[in-house]
Amino acid sequence: MLTLVMVYWGAKEQREADSCMLQYLTEQLNGLLSEQGIITDIVLRSERSLVEETETREITLTFMEEETEGKPVATIHLFLMPDEESCEVEVEIEWSGALSDEAKLHIWEQAKVVVPEIALHEKKRFLEQEYAVEQSIVLDYHFLVEMPATESEEAIQEWNGLLDRFSQDLGKLIRLHA
Repeated sequence: MLTLVMVYWGAKEQREADSCMLQYLTEQLNGLLSEQGIITDIVLRSERSLVEETETREITLTFMEEETEGKPVATIHLFLMPDEESCEVEVEIEWSGALSDEAKLHIWEQAKVVVPEIALHEKKRFLEQEYAVEQSIVLDYHFLVEMPATESEEAIQEWNGLLDRFSQDLGKLIRLHA
């Protein structure tokens, strides 16, 4: 399991609000996802607009079943929402390499059993006409996570249940085969 050390710059109040939601969510996911595979990277990204007086923070976790070439890689983006009490969780699972149309559809159909609203898109990189040097498919989905409004046992159980279901679903998705 990774030990998280996060450094935030900016106004103290903003840091504390961001730190609370993002850090807590990251710590929870770190523990839960470690039961399903390996977190290979955690990145904190902060962007400040020079035009608008806004700052956004994002945490990106990279997750795999095992560190083996050719295995799917999941990237989990955590975006703090303006209310500072919720995060958008965006998940992308990428399979590198050329797959037949039948294999792509098979993976997608399996994934839709786990997460019905999951989408499929393809990425190709060409250096010459009709010669793809890189190919991959990406399954993606997103959802919103809100901090429990109260510290009641019921609210905390609901929060923990949501994160547990997410980690189990992601564990299933990274194990899909063509």
